[in-house]
Amino acid sequence: MIYIISYIVSWILGFLIFIMFPEKGIIICLLQAHLIFGVGFFGLFNFTGHFIFSDRVAKSIGWTSNGFQKEIGLISLGIGISGIYSGLVANGENAMPLVIVLAFFLIGAGVNHIKEIITVRNINVGNVIIIIPDFLIPITLLILLCIK
Repeated sequence: MIYIISYIVSWILGFLIFIMFPEKGIIICLLQAHLIFGVGFFGLFNFTGHFIFSDRVAKSIGWTSNGFQKEIGLISLGIGISGIYSGLVANGENAMPLVIVLAFFLIGAGVNHIKEIITVRNINVGNVIIIIPDFLIPITLLILLCIK
């Protein structure tokens, strides 16, 4: 649920940035907000959950922690820091490689969560609710990058 809230906050922040800096254009402002807050928050929050609270997060997904989460946590940290950098320093320029990595990571995770629902009837909240942002975040970023 927290990722859906951060997604909505990213839109609000994008519009606020546009109000403060209209010369940038609405698309760049939205892209910056989604990179800084959306991707940045995603990465830092995902790192904290998967790296520090591994057992609790695995249980909420319906899995057993076996070390895979430390890897997910570290890649999430790298993605989050890259999102913040891309949005703050580079104004969203050249963010496509980051968004491609994020898209493969999140869409792949989303497909895996759907597979878990179908094959083993894993309807744990942590496995089901995450599917929405797994697709929504990368698709939004790809659209913003393509129309900027």
